[in-house]
Amino acid sequence: MLEYLDSGQKYIIYSSFLYMVKSNSGIGFLNEDQGHPAYVLGREDKADYEKLGDLPEKNELYQMMKELSVFFGDSSDFSREDLVFSWSDFCKMATDAYNKQKEM
Repeated sequence: MLEYLDSGQKYIIYSSFLYMVKSNSGIGFLNEDQGHPAYVLGREDKADYEKLGDLPEKNELYQMMKELSVFFGDSSDFSREDLVFSWSDFCKMATDAYNKQKEM
């Protein structure tokens, strides 16, 4: 999906995605809600599109972040907790940001 980008462009895009998710922007999430039950359930690496409306195969933000995480996986550009290798990683990052903002 993003293979045509050079490494500098990939870095900028991933950093932007990371900022979007960690700031609880809601961009790329169902109903712009990072606390949606689809992501709460996803923390356990589970998905139910019929009931909850989102899953890894349908979520484009997740797919791009995973692809870029694989690209950056062996580099020191990002820490392990800032990379997304599974639906669970993605959902934990999303719901953690949601819960952090909710507590403020």
